[in-house]
Amino acid sequence: MKRTAPPLKLLLAVLAAAAVIVALFAAGATAEQYRSQEQAAAAADPQAGKARPTASKAKASKTQRPPGPGDPVRDGKFEFVVTAVDCSRTSVGIENLERTAEGRYCVVSLSVRNIADEPKYLIGAAQKATDTTGESYRNDELTAVYLNRDTRTFFEKLEPGEKVTGKLVFDIPKKAKLSTLELHDFLLSGGATVTLG
Repeated sequence: MKRTAPPLKLLLAVLAAAAVIVALFAAGATAEQYRSQEQAAAAADPQAGKARPTASKAKASKTQRPPGPGDPVRDGKFEFVVTAVDCSRTSVGIENLERTAEGRYCVVSLSVRNIADEPKYLIGAAQKATDTTGESYRNDELTAVYLNRDTRTFFEKLEPGEKVTGKLVFDIPKKAKLSTLELHDFLLSGGATVTLG
């Protein structure tokens, strides 16, 4: 003889199932109503929900420019600041120690600070200039020695935190115009670019 479930338990199970169905239906209706309100708001204001740039970000994007003379730039363990560029000379030195350019000399005055925690030397041959046509030039180290003879420059060892000034020299064609300087911690470093104009 089969046993049947008590009528009370069966009734409670049916009521619980009905309550779950009603709750699910109500949740679906609420979600649909919320979605409809969002769509109506988006139709009324097309910019709603889109990220708007803050005033500070908008200002930064307008004022951002590549580093130029006077701006500190870093590569590796050196911080550089270009202070002046003079491309008007065709010779440097005095009397028998004079050097003459094949074209003209661009003399770059700059400061260099050692930001490492150990002494470092700056390698003059690692420094590079590029003209507006893309032609690149290396620092003329011998001519630079002539120009830096009366100052303690970055060709000597720099102690941690020490800052010195000096000059780089680039022999460029007379009609060429320098556009950038690429300043390096050492020969194979990534370099820091300074825009000249």
